[in-house]
Amino acid sequence: MRRISNLALNQAFPEASGLSGIPLDNQVRIARDTANPYDRDAVGIWLGGHPKTPIGWLYRKDGNRDAVLQKLDTGGEITGHIEQRIRRQGGKPQKVVVFWL
Repeated sequence: MRRISNLALNQAFPEASGLSGIPLDNQVRIARDTANPYDRDAVGIWLGGHPKTPIGWLYRKDGNRDAVLQKLDTGGEITGHIEQRIRRQGGKPQKVVVFWL
């Protein structure tokens, strides 16, 4: 099933990766971020070619987070991509992760 989640961007990613933007044809890997000191159940999003620093995380209250954690805990692998969507309220752009469970 196709899922879409808002992406909490990692402010340290641009400096760590040397990228000033996200490539249009991007691929991401979704996995537990065991190095996150603030959230023991953090779900990190890693951009292909940049395995050391996550580009961001799923929000703690994200509706897909429990299903993602369950799949990851059973040994499943989750991949997807990042898109930019326009928010309905205020019309501001928002980065989202699109993936399949």
